[in-house]
Amino acid sequence: MGEMRVALVGIDGTGKTTVLRRLRERDSVRVVHAVRGHEDPDSPYAGLSAALAGASSAADEVGRVQLKVCVLYLQLCLFGPAERQAAADGRTVLADRHPLVDPLVYLPLFARAGRNTVPGTDVDAWWRRQDPDAARAVRDWLRTRTGDTDPWATGTEVLRWGTLPPHDLFETLARRFDVTLPDGVLLLDLPVSEALRRTRERARGGELHETAAFLSATRQRYDAVLDGLSRTHPDTAIRRLPCTGCSVDQLAAQVHDTVAAWSRASPA
Repeated sequence: MGEMRVALVGIDGTGKTTVLRRLRERDSVRVVHAVRGHEDPDSPYAGLSAALAGASSAADEVGRVQLKVCVLYLQLCLFGPAERQAAADGRTVLADRHPLVDPLVYLPLFARAGRNTVPGTDVDAWWRRQDPDAARAVRDWLRTRTGDTDPWATGTEVLRWGTLPPHDLFETLARRFDVTLPDGVLLLDLPVSEALRRTRERARGGELHETAAFLSATRQRYDAVLDGLSRTHPDTAIRRLPCTGCSVDQLAAQVHDTVAAWSRASPA
């Protein structure tokens, strides 16, 4: 595969991380994880990413979307530097999710669920559920990115972005995360029932938003967002790959072949 930046997106359970791991091992592509950067062995931010993963799990346990979205924001802030580092050696870069695609899907949905704005004791409970050293790293990163250490205020502000018109939300995300759209976006598509079964089998357990209703709404949002991007950003290649009945090797081969075809068709 030639040099390209491509994002794999789709509802939880479609196998994005597993497919990308296979491609990295087999084809030596660079992989950047937008949310779980510590799953990249070359990530310079692995320690902070692992701390943020713990904070995300704590938000799931507390059950407050403001805290979940605050952590998501902090995780996505790591993507731009990681992508630029990965692209520096000229290899193809594949992203597990993308800060200019997935928030367009998720933030409007989260915003509808985040109407209760009173934190009560949940912020303190969230901090206590984290490892103390990891919590310090999260607090420092929150201060670096926002100038404050109030996760509820950050989560509330990010939820407000979800109420913006699509163009304004896109511009806000591009500015806040200092990223551009990739050359291509591949949507791994799977029926909600199968995706839900897979997510429930994960060793780390389910997340706050992993319900049938939410995954169904998310699947519909991906279609709407990608259709919108195809109209407003026609230079970004977009394709949907059905993954029902596909093995990891079969799906990895489809991703490989699609990216290779895009690379051959792109200007030199």
